[in-house]
Amino acid sequence: MQNLNQGARRLMRPAAPLLRAVQLWLDAEGLRMSAAMSFYGMLSLAPLLLLLVGVLGWWVDKAYLESNLIAQVQGVMGERGAEVVRMALASAKAPAQGWLASIAGFVLLLSGATGVFAELQSALARLWAHGRATPERKPWWHVASLRLRGLAYVLAIGFLLLISLVLSTAIKVLATWAGALLPFGAGVLLQFVNEAVAFAVAVLLFVGLMRIGSGPKPPLSCLVLGAAVGAALFTAGKQLLAWYLSTAAVVSAYGAAGSLVVLLMWIYFSSAVLLFGASCARALDEARTAAGAQPPGQG
Repeated sequence: MQNLNQGARRLMRPAAPLLRAVQLWLDAEGLRMSAAMSFYGMLSLAPLLLLLVGVLGWWVDKAYLESNLIAQVQGVMGERGAEVVRMALASAKAPAQGWLASIAGFVLLLSGATGVFAELQSALARLWAHGRATPERKPWWHVASLRLRGLAYVLAIGFLLLISLVLSTAIKVLATWAGALLPFGAGVLLQFVNEAVAFAVAVLLFVGLMRIGSGPKPPLSCLVLGAAVGAALFTAGKQLLAWYLSTAAVVSAYGAAGSLVVLLMWIYFSSAVLLFGASCARALDEARTAAGAQPPGQG
């Protein structure tokens, strides 16, 4: 009987960090934090998109960027989500009247674009510190520096999206060429490569977002594994969410505001997946620490 229990423990050991991650995510109120991030994400959408297009516009034509961005959003979120992004870009580019209004608009632009990153930093800090000693309250200048760090992440995300755009365009061109000249299956292989590149970009983006906060956090190896779990959940879950939103009557019940509801649900889902990936990273770090502290010959 004892051998049977030990065998069952060995079988459950690989799943232990995942179960611990679920517990951490629920105890830290991951759903509530995701709801707060979806609200801040909606408020930050227009200025964030404008900053991203402005950053990438140094290398790529802005009109092409906007059309490609809207097409990418439509491919993931559908026409309703793309319509919100299209309207956000149009409203964010509305010119201000006078130099004072321009300065105020620029300050509000930076504040709005970094708002969602500030909320993400707060959510991750609560998740990393949950169940441990409560960190001391930071001074105002530290909070301001975190806002500036959020602006730096806007630039980093812009660079990452630029690389993704270049790779995706190159793969699509190769897929078209391969489909016309090479035997059947080459185009399918390149499509698989395109999905693999998108997954790798998602992992890099998740790792970068997990490292945005200050203070102690899991090591990079645990963050990468947690980000891989989050990216896998996002890749699988986005298909289910897209199907649900295309068939659910809850969206059409909101009428003209249905597009905003769709976008809010997408941000909510993405935030929940990101925070769960962070929970996986902390659970893996705890498991590694516990294994290192275990006396030799046990387990």
